[in-house]
Amino acid sequence: MFWKRKSQELSLEGATPGQEECNVNWEARKAHMKKKRMKLTPYGNLCADVQGRHIAIKKLRNADETDEIHIYQLLLEKKEVLVENGILPIIDVLEYDGQYFAVMPRWGDDPFFSIPTSIGNVLHYIRCLLKAINFLHSNRIVHRDLKENNILVNHFGTHGRISHNLMRPKLLSEGRLMYGLFDFDLALMLPSTECCLPSRQSFFVMSIGVPFDTSHGELDYDPYKFEMGCLGIVLCQMFQHCIPFAHFLAPFLDRLITDRLELRLTAKEALAFFEEMHAKLTPEQLAVKAPIYTLHGYPPWQPDKYDRWKGLPDEFIAEWGHFKAPKPSLGTKLLRWFCHRLWGERIVINIRRFVRFLTPYVPASLDYLFRVSPNRLKI
Repeated sequence: MFWKRKSQELSLEGATPGQEECNVNWEARKAHMKKKRMKLTPYGNLCADVQGRHIAIKKLRNADETDEIHIYQLLLEKKEVLVENGILPIIDVLEYDGQYFAVMPRWGDDPFFSIPTSIGNVLHYIRCLLKAINFLHSNRIVHRDLKENNILVNHFGTHGRISHNLMRPKLLSEGRLMYGLFDFDLALMLPSTECCLPSRQSFFVMSIGVPFDTSHGELDYDPYKFEMGCLGIVLCQMFQHCIPFAHFLAPFLDRLITDRLELRLTAKEALAFFEEMHAKLTPEQLAVKAPIYTLHGYPPWQPDKYDRWKGLPDEFIAEWGHFKAPKPSLGTKLLRWFCHRLWGERIVINIRRFVRFLTPYVPASLDYLFRVSPNRLKI
C-alpha cells in the first residue's frame, strides 16, 4: 500500500517520501499560512508510491453532494484513452472508511507560461482542450469549471520557477508535451447527450466567462452548448490575438460564442472543424512565432467589443464572413439590462412560465419568440 491516512485528518501522506525540489522550511511555511488563514494545498496531496513515482491524491466529495465520485469511476474505466483525449490520467479510485480518493500522476501547472512558442504549439493546446470537451460530452459529462488553472501539463518543476526550466520548451518543440483537463468537483453527469437543465443551474458554472444563454429570463438551457460557449470565451481571452497568424480562428471562435444557439458548434462539430482547418496550414505557417498577449487582464470577447475579423484578407472574409457572430441588437441589450435587475428578471420569468403553462403546443412557438436574436427585437 503506497498511502496511509492519518487518524485525525483527511490528508494523506506517502508511505515512501518523495524527493524535495528545493530546500523549504515547511513547518515555518505552515505556521505562516495558518497565521494568514491560508490553505497549504487546496487541490490534493503530493507523495510518492513504492516505486518512487510522483503521484497526487485528491479527496473526492460525497456522492450526495456532487457527481465527482461517479465521474472519476467512469474515467477510471476508460483510463487507457484519457491522455490522448486531453484528460488528466486516473491511476485508481480508492475507498477508505467511507471516503473516496482519486490517485493521479503528478503533472505540472502553469501549462502555457510565457515562453517563445509557435502557432503550431498554440493550436496543439487548443486541440487538447477540444478533445477533452468532446470526450466528456460524449460520455454525458459537463465540466462547468473551464479555466486555465484546471489544465495541467505532463511536466512539472518547482512552482514559480518553471519559466526557467529548459526541459519544457524542449518537450514542446518535440511534440511530447500533453495537456490534461482535471478537477471535476463541479461537473455534472447528465442522463443523455441531449437535455435541458433549469436556468438557475447555469449560475453555478465557475468558468472564467459565461455566454448570455440565461441572461434573458430563460426557464432552461442546454448545458452542452452553454459549456461550448464557456470554452469559446476561454479560447478568445487566451488566443484571439493570434488570429492574424491563424485566420481560421476568427470563424471558429465566433461560432463558439455566438448567441444564435442553433449555429453554435457542438463539441464534435468544433473538433471536426478545427482539424479540417488545421490540416490546411503549411509547416511554415505553423512554425511562425506566436505573439504574446501583454496587456493587463483578459481582453473582451463579446462581438460588439472585440472585432476578431479586423485586418483579415478580403477574400477570407468573403468566404467565411457568414460565420461572424452578429452583434446584439438594441432590443437584446435592453432585455439583458432589464433582466439584470432582479425585479425585471422575475417579470420575464413569470411571463415565460405563463406562456409555457397555457398549452403544450403554444409554448414551443411562443418560447421561440422569447429567444433573443441579435437580428430582431423581442419583447
